[in-house]
This record gives sequence, structure tokens and C-alpha cells, in this order.
Amino acid sequence: MMQEKKKKIRWDISIWAAVSAITVLMVILGMMMFMQFQQSETQAQALFIEKGATLIQSFEAGLQDRVDGKNDRFYFQKLLMATAEQPDIDYMIVTDSKGKILADSDPSMLDQQYGIDLDTEKIARSKDMHWRQVTNPGGAGTFEIYRGLFPWRQTDAALHHRSLIVFVGFNMDKIEKASQEDIYRTIIRAFILILIGSLAIVSLFLVQTYRLTRASLSRVRVFAEALVRNLPIGLLAVDKDNRIIASNEHARDLFAGDPSNVERQDAGRILPGPLVRLLTKVTMSSGLIEEDVVLSSETKGEQIWEVVVAAFADRDVPEGKILLARNVTAVRGLEKEVAHSRHLNAIGSLAAGVAHEIRNPLSSIKGFAVYFKQRFAGNPDDEETADIMIAETERLNRVIGQLIEFARPLTLKTEKTALSGLVMQSVKLIEVEARKNGVQVDARVPEDLPAVEIDPDKIKQVLLNIFLNALAAMPDGGRLSVGISQTQAGQEVLISDTGSGIEKNDLPLIYDPYFTSKPAGTGLGLAVVQKIMEAHGAFLNIESQAGAGTKVTLRFAVS
Repeated sequence: MMQEKKKKIRWDISIWAAVSAITVLMVILGMMMFMQFQQSETQAQALFIEKGATLIQSFEAGLQDRVDGKNDRFYFQKLLMATAEQPDIDYMIVTDSKGKILADSDPSMLDQQYGIDLDTEKIARSKDMHWRQVTNPGGAGTFEIYRGLFPWRQTDAALHHRSLIVFVGFNMDKIEKASQEDIYRTIIRAFILILIGSLAIVSLFLVQTYRLTRASLSRVRVFAEALVRNLPIGLLAVDKDNRIIASNEHARDLFAGDPSNVERQDAGRILPGPLVRLLTKVTMSSGLIEEDVVLSSETKGEQIWEVVVAAFADRDVPEGKILLARNVTAVRGLEKEVAHSRHLNAIGSLAAGVAHEIRNPLSSIKGFAVYFKQRFAGNPDDEETADIMIAETERLNRVIGQLIEFARPLTLKTEKTALSGLVMQSVKLIEVEARKNGVQVDARVPEDLPAVEIDPDKIKQVLLNIFLNALAAMPDGGRLSVGISQTQAGQEVLISDTGSGIEKNDLPLIYDPYFTSKPAGTGLGLAVVQKIMEAHGAFLNIESQAGAGTKVTLRFAVS
């Protein structure tokens, strides 16, 4: 009796499982049918649109070849009727922008109204394709395509000043019949599939539980192994004893030790400390933990990994933990660059507006200062005060000029330029200032290097900014070294000084507008330098250490 009861329970469970599986199968097949219908409709629509666009272009081109004035109207109607005789075309109509029919495949419709439910004025001004489904006089479905028509090179007086619209109606009878037949075949196939699937599902549930479970586990294992192996991110699984039970090729970069044999190894011994900390931190109650982790290595340097860690369980019994890791070093770098660019654009726009508002009253202040200097001529104190006002307004005007230049969109006038000659010209411009500061300039510039595609004026501005910054960092004398070398990446200009250098905390801020460590600086020099180099697609790097000087690298591609 007990055995019969057990068998009945198992049978009931199997029946319900089978019913559920069949229901799911029907839902899936229904979705597939719906998607197939949508795809067919989309394909038919795309076919009509493509055919209509080709037909309209052909019609338009035929009209453009017709330039004899008096017979244009006749030729217009004749060409339209000839074009409309093509298979699957219900009608072809040309109206003016008010909807008045100027030409029709049915001549009896001439001078009547069409398309009054549309914004014909807007349509007539554009070549954009529009379409809709309408019903033709015979009751069949018609796919109508329409757009503005611009055929006239030389037209008669009746049509010269008119904006035109062309309508093409395609008979959908064949498409609708094919669609109905496709629906019928799809339903039959779905019915057969459901029948076969139902029989298969019922048969499967009648198989012994052991064999079914064993086969299922085998398939799951193969799938899991393939999934783990082919995942585009690093995957690592550990058991409840923190031993590695699974990993893929992308996870090998995470291991601190030998990545060739990690199975059953203690994760705490071969994983970096930050990852071990996350594995220890995650629990069933903590849920999912997601963090960015910085890992360092001697070969690859610092890398940023996006790490997700979660615990998994079997019937609420903790079994282990899974770690997913993706190298996002490049992504984070791009995000930082985008944020920096947005920041600079916002500052530039604000600065341009402020500078414009300041410049006008500044001219007035300078004018008053000049007036007071003349008014109080002969009084040394008043004259000195007026001179200070004039000098400060001029200095402020120069700063505003730099600000406007920074905010203005950069336009390059590139040409083939010998970079060595440009560097030597820039060196000569700062030689007097260098001697005044007791700075020795050492320029090693070869003359046989190929020319590069640059804007010479802008690059000279870059070089002068860097040279003057170097001189400002060496008020008590020093050495300024300039060199050019040819590398696989392009031509490199190396500029180094023995000045005061830049503090480590200040180094990430040097390209920010109005950041400066100089008492009299504007803070726009390096911001302008970076802007010019980015516009050239060139490389810029600044390395510096407080008290040890600064090294600047400029790299230009050689075409």
C-alpha cells in the first residue's frame, strides 16, 4: 500500500512537470512565431521601401533629362504612366505642396486633391522617405511610399515655382497571400513541434530518475566548463575551504604565483591581498560585492580590475564563492579623459563669457587712468598711481586675451614642417632671457630628420610655453636641455631642466586652467599646450620631481 502511494506521488510529480514543460514549449514556440511574423513584415517593408526609393529616383532622373519647355507637362504625365505600368504598382501620383494632383497613373484624377491628411507642405520640402499602409479602391492592401520630388532643371511656367510630392502605391496582395501561407505553414510546423516535443517530454519523464539526473549533470558540467573557459572575463571559484575549484584563462593574470597549476590550491596563497580580502568579506548575507581593485606587477605595472564577488549555496548551505574580474584600466583612463575634457569645455565656455564681459569696462578703466595721468601731470605721486593703473589694466587685458584664446575653438593650419628648425627658432627666442637668469641652454637637434605634418605657429607656442616655464623654475641659474630623436612611434622632442620641479600632489593638476605654482603665473600655459597637442593627435607627457627638475616629452607622428 505504501509502495503504491509512493508510486502515485512520483507519477503526479512527473505529470505536472510534463505539463509545465509543454506549456513552456508552447510559450517559446509562440514567441518564435511572433518574432518570425515580425521579421517577415519588416523584410517586406524594407523591400517596398528600397523598391520605391529606386523607382522614384529613376522617375526623377527621367524628368531631369527632359528640358523642352512646352511639352514638359505632357512628358511628365506620360513618363509617370509608363513608370506606373511596372508590376505590383497600384498607382503613382504627383501632387503640388497643396495636395493638388498634377499627374496621375489614372488621368481621370488630375486636378483633384490627394494626401490632405498629411503635412504636404513639410513633405514637399524634403527628400526624406515616408511610408504608410492604405487601402486601394479595390479593397486590397497598398503600401504607399512618398517624398518630395525635385526633378526640374528647366521647367514650364506651370511647374517652375511648385514644390512637388510623389506617391507610389505597391499592391500588397501577393505579400499578404504569401504571409498568410507562411502563417499557415508556421502553425502546422509549430503544432508538429509541440506534438513531438510533448511526446519527447513525456518519454523523458518516464525514464528512470537516476539516468535522467546523471545525463543532466553531465550536460550541465560540459556547459559550465565551456562557459567558464570561453568567458571574456576572469572567473574564479573557490569552495567553502577557500580552495580553488575552477578558473579560466582570463583569470591567470590575477594569480601572484605559478598560474599553470592552481586547482585545489589555497586561494589565500596565490591571489593578491585585495582579492583575498574581498573573498573573505563576502557572505551569503552580504550579497553581491562589487569593487574596483588596483593590482600591481613588475611586468604590467598598475592595473585596475572591476571585481564582483558572490557566495553560492546549495539549499541555503554555503558551498563556496565566485569571483569575476575584468581589466578596466583602459576604460577608466578613457572615462577620466572624457570627464577632464568636459571639465575643460565647461570652464572654457564660462571663461569666454566672463572675459567678454570684463574686457569692455576694462577699456574704460584704462581710459580714465590715462585721463588722470594727463590731468595730474607734474604731480609725481598721482602720475605713478596712474601708471600703475594703466600697467595693471594692460596686464589684465593680456590675461583676458589668453583666456579667450583658450576658450576659442582651435583651428589648425598644418603643413610639412622641419621640427628641428622650429625647435631651434624657439630656442633663439629665449636665449636672451636664459642668459639673464644664468641658465645654460644645451640644444642637440639633428638637421636630417623628415618633416612632420603640424601647425608651425601652434607648435612654436607649445615650445615657448614649455621653455618659459623651465626658465621660471630656474631663477638662480641651471641647465635647459633640448633634444630631438627619431623613434618607431615618431619624432620625439625631449625638454628637461634642473629647476625646482613640481610637487607630487600638484602634478595631476598642472593641465587645469588657472592652476599655477608661480606667483605671477596665469595658469593657462600648460592648459593651452595640452589643447594644442590633443588637436594634433600628438603625445604629451610631463615628469617632475620637487627639487630635481622637470622632463617634458613631445611626440609627433611621421606620415
